[in-house]
Amino acid sequence: MCMQIYPEWLEFTFLSRHSKLSLRTLLCRSGFLIVTAFPYLFAFSPLYLLAACRSQSATVWNKADCVVLHRGPLDDDQPYLKSVTLHQWLFGYELPDTILLLTKDGHVWLLATQKKLDFVRPALEALPELKTGKSKLQDIHLLLRNKQDGNEANYASLWKEAGLNVDGGEKNTKRVVGVILKERAGNSQAGGILGPWEEKLTAGQENGVELVDVSAALSFLTSVKDESELDLLKKSSVLANKVMKHGYVKRMEEIIDSETSITHDALAKYVDEILEDPTKINLKVPPEDVQACYFPIVQSGGAYDLKVSAQSSAEKLKHDVILVSIGARYKSYCSNMSRTFLVDPPKKVSETYDVLLEVQEACLEVMKVGRQLKDVYETAIAYLEGKPGSEYLVAHLPKNLGFATGLDFRDNAFLLTPKNTASFKVGMVFCLSIGFQNLTLSESDRASTPDKSQVSRIGYNSF
Repeated sequence: MCMQIYPEWLEFTFLSRHSKLSLRTLLCRSGFLIVTAFPYLFAFSPLYLLAACRSQSATVWNKADCVVLHRGPLDDDQPYLKSVTLHQWLFGYELPDTILLLTKDGHVWLLATQKKLDFVRPALEALPELKTGKSKLQDIHLLLRNKQDGNEANYASLWKEAGLNVDGGEKNTKRVVGVILKERAGNSQAGGILGPWEEKLTAGQENGVELVDVSAALSFLTSVKDESELDLLKKSSVLANKVMKHGYVKRMEEIIDSETSITHDALAKYVDEILEDPTKINLKVPPEDVQACYFPIVQSGGAYDLKVSAQSSAEKLKHDVILVSIGARYKSYCSNMSRTFLVDPPKKVSETYDVLLEVQEACLEVMKVGRQLKDVYETAIAYLEGKPGSEYLVAHLPKNLGFATGLDFRDNAFLLTPKNTASFKVGMVFCLSIGFQNLTLSESDRASTPDKSQVSRIGYNSF
């Protein structure tokens, strides 16, 4: 194992893959089967966490007997829904209003419109090859949407293949069905193929059907990246760095030098436009391949929020402690970058920032394969408690120190919290986010502030 550390401006720790096994070989070792098409080439493989240890399947998948994965209607305002990132991972494309059923005995069922089935159909041609070796794949079944009967026959087929008795009632033996629970309400309201099917699942709960959430298992599934994904993540992080360096920093220097008045949100909009169209800084990247992960965050003037959900306010930019965060997506893969700019800082600010960088280095040292995610937070606490004069900073650490990233910008199953016992694995990608929040300057500290400094109350953030 080797943990490859990239330059400080890259916001990732890449846990490099050294296995000579192909991705397909790694994933073809029993368990639920899933359609993977990355990038845009169909191959069938099991959900590899089950492949790693069959005995863990009950825990990882909440004892599911089968998995029914739905993708609701398109919604550009929710790019990180679990079903969205899953479809991007499976197909390199979204197939909205689609039902995908995976069974333990190696069958894949897909209910969709004709156009979507045609998109998936090439997989059938590769089926003989994919059924060789250790793969448990038995067959792929494509069900065409039927408006005439409201998909009743299709639903009956799915119900039966999922092991759920069509007749219902007492004949039903208890079956556990894995779903994405948080998205069920939206699917029900959307109508189409999913609406009636969700109603059928709900009704089935009165007849021996138990619905369990498999969102965390899907996070585990996509947490380990193959070489193609790692390449896209590197390119995404390079994009973020270029936009920061040639877009934001250049503009900020011009504003400070000319003493131009500008609001946080206006500066954020300027950066956002570059993220959406990198040709503005002479980057030759197809516009359709890039976009922002979120609207850029610019903060100054003593009011700071270190959360990724923070917003750029309409307040004027102050030339004191300036925080900026940008997130770039390249072909749907996310990167994140945050920087603190100290303008004429007092000595206390610079010293605390140096401690922050030391904590960051200490945390990077423990981000190694086999270590638990909670070790990162524990390391930060131990370092501060062991450094004389820095013990008080423990209380100013945020609730988490980062997260796994990829197609999902911030995977909640892999937050760097004090309690997360998940382990670092080869191929995982993380955004390490070390910061101190709600710090204040004493009167003696203020006395050392340069006369031209605008610092009044400070917060720090370094990723």
